[in-house]
Amino acid sequence: MKKCISVFLGSSILVAGLAGRVLAQDSGPPTLFVAPFSGDKTAIQYWQPALGEGLCEMLITELGKLSKFQVLESTSLGALKDEIKMGEDGWVEQSQKVDKGGFAAADFMFTAKVTRFGSKQTKIGLGGFVPGSLGNLGVKQSDSDVRIDWRLVDAANRKIIKTGSSTASKKGLGFDVGVGIDGHGGGIGFDNREFMESALGKATVMALKQIIDEVSTATIPESGRHKQKAGAANQQAAAASAATQALRSTPGKVLAVAGKDTLIVSLGANQGFKAGDKLNLYETVDTKDANGAVVFTDEKLAGELVLQSVQDDRSKASYSGSLEAKAGWIVKAR
Repeated sequence: MKKCISVFLGSSILVAGLAGRVLAQDSGPPTLFVAPFSGDKTAIQYWQPALGEGLCEMLITELGKLSKFQVLESTSLGALKDEIKMGEDGWVEQSQKVDKGGFAAADFMFTAKVTRFGSKQTKIGLGGFVPGSLGNLGVKQSDSDVRIDWRLVDAANRKIIKTGSSTASKKGLGFDVGVGIDGHGGGIGFDNREFMESALGKATVMALKQIIDEVSTATIPESGRHKQKAGAANQQAAAASAATQALRSTPGKVLAVAGKDTLIVSLGANQGFKAGDKLNLYETVDTKDANGAVVFTDEKLAGELVLQSVQDDRSKASYSGSLEAKAGWIVKAR
């Protein structure tokens, strides 16, 4: 029983500091993951997932330059999971393997849909935006148009924090997306010089810059995940504090009178006490019936105790009072 009480109190003290540690752990920028961009296939005839992945990578690069968020990896999760599985399968030394369950959680999610992404060649002489030209742009003078509708969402509660629509147009060299992507990705990005020098590439960069400008100046509230963690930690800390107070309020007894001014009492570290704590000492006055059985016990304040040396289940205390203390008297926290 003594061991159980000690473990319980130790756990209570540990939990009591949890709320502060939660805040300390999350004191950095909120975490953010960027979902691959989707595309409006009704407006962009040759849209393919590789385009969305390329645009997502470009935005991740730019968001990573801001101090507003800690950007999480989102496009190479498969490779990260494979690394974990290699350790689980025994291909990595056990002391060096990456364990499952260590991924950082996201506070916010950035999601976007591309509703325009393409060009029309000026020699065609058609008015307006021609989505169907996306798969056969070539390298001729063209008008390129990009529109990205985006949202910043709280990952814990799905609440939309901010929305926006970024648009950009540019005249210049065309870019054959069909050849650049070919259904497998790799053609859209900062590392593709041909794309970056094209009108479509420049319009894309302009649209992404608009997003970065809006996100960088947006007021970001405390995330739902952080509130949930802090709330749970506060509840646990409050419960632990209540449990500790309950232990401290449990009366103890004088186990022995070691000297005129020194007593051994049955309260110690297991009940949350430490050296220097002050307690009250109560004289017990019994009322007995005709047969000598105790039917009522009065407690009368006899003086004050100061704990000098504290062990798990008992303490040595100095006593100041005019009455001669006796074993069995009651001791209570002040």
